[in-house]
Amino acid sequence: MKKAISKNKVQRMRNLVSGNYTKKTTIQSGFNTTTTKHKEGDVWEERGKSWTIKNGIKQTITKLDKAREYAKIPLHCPKCNVKMTKQQHKFMYRRFKHCLLCQTNFEFELREQGKYEEWKNKQLSINFEIWLREQKEEFKEFLKTRHSKKQITEAGDIEDWSGGQTDEELIADFDIYINNEMERLQLMTGTSDKEE
Repeated sequence: MKKAISKNKVQRMRNLVSGNYTKKTTIQSGFNTTTTKHKEGDVWEERGKSWTIKNGIKQTITKLDKAREYAKIPLHCPKCNVKMTKQQHKFMYRRFKHCLLCQTNFEFELREQGKYEEWKNKQLSINFEIWLREQKEEFKEFLKTRHSKKQITEAGDIEDWSGGQTDEELIADFDIYINNEMERLQLMTGTSDKEE
């Protein structure tokens, strides 16, 4: 019985000794793949997905990239280099892009300059405008869906919810509620003119 080493193995050893590590030892026919080199920042389509290279790493591009960037919190505050491990620091970073200590120093400086009340009232007004917009959208959606007379419970029972207030009465009650909230804002900020 004769033990023999195949020609492919001998050629592979020759390639390794001579430093040709990637040289082929056999010839194959069939499927050929073409690879293209991409560099930092390139965007391309592959297998139904969009891809890019960020910091030397191949990554997919998704719809949630903006949300991911918004939710990303650094390990240290970009202004004062304090560790951002506490929830208060994370909350302040999401809102003001720095830690609680930086926000406290900022508000203290505003108090010293006499501009704190103006800044606080501006923040309250911005928050109120966002809240008001959301309330109006939710109320419009409620008015659209309230005319479906029957509701299906979790148990599968059908309940009839027809009747109650008319749309005009609900709109009037909603307007009264919004006006009361505007008056509360005016009391908090000390303004007398109505905001709409």
